[in-house]
Amino acid sequence: MASAHFGASALAMMVTALAAVPGHAQTAPATTQPVNSTDKTEDAPAAAAGVPEIVVTAQFRQQRLQDTPLAITAVNAALLESRSQTRLVDVTQQAPSVQLQPTIAGAGKGMTAFIRGLGQGDISPAVEPGVGIYVDDVYFATLTASIFDLVDLDRIEILRGPQGTLAGMNSEGGAIKLYSRKPEGHGGYIEATLGDYNRRDVKASADFTLVPDTLFGRLSGIYRSSDGYVTRLDYACTHPSDPYVVSGALKSSTVSKGCKLGTMGGQDTKALRGSLRWAPSDRLEVNVIGDYTRDDSEAQATTLLRAAANPATTTAYQGVPYDNRFVPYGVNRGDTVKNDPYITYANFYDPGVTYAALNASGAPNPAKPNGPFQAPAIAQVRGWGVSGTIDYKFSDDLSFKSITGYRKYTSPAGDDGDGSPVAYIQESQLFRHRQVSEEARLNGKLFDGRIQFTIGGIVFHQRTEYYDKNDTPFAGFGTPSMPTFAFIQDDFVTLNQQAGFGNITWNATDKLTFEGGIRATHEKKEYTFGRYAFDGSGEPYTPLSNPANPLNGRVGKYAGTIVDYRAVASYKFTPDILGYFQFATGFKGGGIGPRPYFPEQILGFGPEKVHSYEIGEKADLFDRKLRINADVYHMDFSGYQGTPNVCVDASGNALPGLPGTPGLCGEILNLGDAKLNGVEGEITARPVNGLSIEGSISYNDFKFQNPNIKTNEFKKGDTRPGIGKFKYSAAIQYELPVGAFGTLTPRVDFVHTPGFCGSLAALCVTDPIRHVSSYNLVNARITFRSADRNWSLAVAVTNLTDKLYYYNKIVTSYAAGQPGAPRQFAVTLRRNF
Repeated sequence: MASAHFGASALAMMVTALAAVPGHAQTAPATTQPVNSTDKTEDAPAAAAGVPEIVVTAQFRQQRLQDTPLAITAVNAALLESRSQTRLVDVTQQAPSVQLQPTIAGAGKGMTAFIRGLGQGDISPAVEPGVGIYVDDVYFATLTASIFDLVDLDRIEILRGPQGTLAGMNSEGGAIKLYSRKPEGHGGYIEATLGDYNRRDVKASADFTLVPDTLFGRLSGIYRSSDGYVTRLDYACTHPSDPYVVSGALKSSTVSKGCKLGTMGGQDTKALRGSLRWAPSDRLEVNVIGDYTRDDSEAQATTLLRAAANPATTTAYQGVPYDNRFVPYGVNRGDTVKNDPYITYANFYDPGVTYAALNASGAPNPAKPNGPFQAPAIAQVRGWGVSGTIDYKFSDDLSFKSITGYRKYTSPAGDDGDGSPVAYIQESQLFRHRQVSEEARLNGKLFDGRIQFTIGGIVFHQRTEYYDKNDTPFAGFGTPSMPTFAFIQDDFVTLNQQAGFGNITWNATDKLTFEGGIRATHEKKEYTFGRYAFDGSGEPYTPLSNPANPLNGRVGKYAGTIVDYRAVASYKFTPDILGYFQFATGFKGGGIGPRPYFPEQILGFGPEKVHSYEIGEKADLFDRKLRINADVYHMDFSGYQGTPNVCVDASGNALPGLPGTPGLCGEILNLGDAKLNGVEGEITARPVNGLSIEGSISYNDFKFQNPNIKTNEFKKGDTRPGIGKFKYSAAIQYELPVGAFGTLTPRVDFVHTPGFCGSLAALCVTDPIRHVSSYNLVNARITFRSADRNWSLAVAVTNLTDKLYYYNKIVTSYAAGQPGAPRQFAVTLRRNF
């Protein structure tokens, strides 16, 4: 706690010092509803000096960002465009303590999300995200399909820290809220982009009036297409003299010239959104939004980093030694022909396994053999959703909001596993998901606004099916007596949650405010296991289940009720300087481990809980030419959820693995307790007309305390997998007049992303390849805007220095990494109407 106490003292001294600085900016008047950005997504002309105001709804009511006692990063549409950010994962670059990454190949089209080190990297529907993602206040329940394209948004709010009493669903790490533009009855735009890797983007939107002053509509669409930046090559074609190619053990499957099988990382997305706003009076407003997405993208870019440390002792698969000859780049490179980090020999093909098709009921059909096994090189989403929001004002002091949402999608994906031409791991997956929710809130004011309150509740239901055709055709993990590890998995999980919450604000004086919140959540989950043999027999696959005590048909159940709290005290040192202290709790729900290898591993895990203490300040200085927001925090974790490397029983003692596989474990358990200390800061300056400077910094120090398991996989003081410590960013742009023609705005963005260990710390010591290195990225953009600001032309470059970096790695008996995109140029033309 010493570091947290030091940080709190330092921040308190900063607040005291800032209070002595004169600030003359006027507080923005309250608005009756959030004001949309105009279709001219650029900032207002440079003559309007000062940091712009942003209205947020993080506390169920509209407030200026600077009046909200929460750690929030708010980004409007203009800033997203100026940063060349097109997907939700791009927003991570400038937001402190936020880590958003695309999932690895085979994990579906989605992302992993962490805020302040809390979140979830596992795409299984058995586990909860930890970071709540909302689209127009409707919770999106899965990591799969969550890597949204940023289409026609008004703003994004990133709330850091537990949101148990401030969001529709509980979110222990924070919440990311996307808000669409509301129809206003006029305006629109069309935008086209051309770039490297055959990139072709088209975006368009039209706003129209259906009934004057009453009913408005908006229609938006996007088409995004590009080739992948990792090339798949046919190893037998590029290495004809390899002895195993000469012998015929490795055969060519080239279908085009140049030994090219295809690419990975390519995009092909079409999406459409329509919205209606009905406002028959100043008391009632109804918004209905529907969207459809068809994403036919390729599998995520993945390359092999290490096949085996000692090729002479590796197991041969289908007569071919599995060794580093298939690694085209890096320290462990064995390839003598290619030396390129964006090359893979993945072929998604296993000629050695014949499997059965499924019949109409979903069970294998032995009468219809489909082999050999071919996994699709895709990461796709086909989905749609609709939401309806009703806002009704009973009076100036009492209002009601109803939020109803329904969403459904399917997400097929394929995985070659390692990126080598041998049939080591191939799998084909399909997520089917549907959810429905209803949230209601009653907002009110008492005693001339001295007291404000919100009472609400939510009912949420989801069902996610996880259909997986796995094929890992090595002989029982090195045990020749065991059958092939190949199976069809057909699982599904259901979640039912009900929650009630309340928040109250007491403006004790014009400067001093107290706030409190409480939430009670009850959730129930059921996980049903389906396992079938590849030959279509319907029997459980024998390597991982005893036929006399099978996994197939088993059901795991979890239920729990948790109460969360929040208490805040804030003080206005001046009209433009706010200081606050917050205590909040949050949790990530428990459940059933989704990957048992035998029935004894069907174990439940409890919720991961956190108590958070935070002190922060928000300051606008020098007539709002300088904004400084900062906070420090300390978190106590109990029941940290993770996957050990050795399975354990309910008492934490090591369980025996399968024969020859002592390290094989797929459990999710409450591994232990932990503490985290952190500091965050954001600064925005507009010292003169046209000039904007931005910066952010965060530091997170996570340390385990007392392990619950007895396998010596981590000790007190170790950090958790997947998060780093220091992250910082900086940006500068300047809008220059170009005579009577318009303006020219160059912009440069820089971000440093910290490195981290992808496994429990002990494994990174013995196997350094598990460590994901830190990296620096530079993006640049120059934009010309016409004098009437209806036309704009921009040239942008991402990864200006052409830095090779990896989002993450997967390390088992092999090591593979997901490289970020190399340097890319793009040109964008936009016309506003």
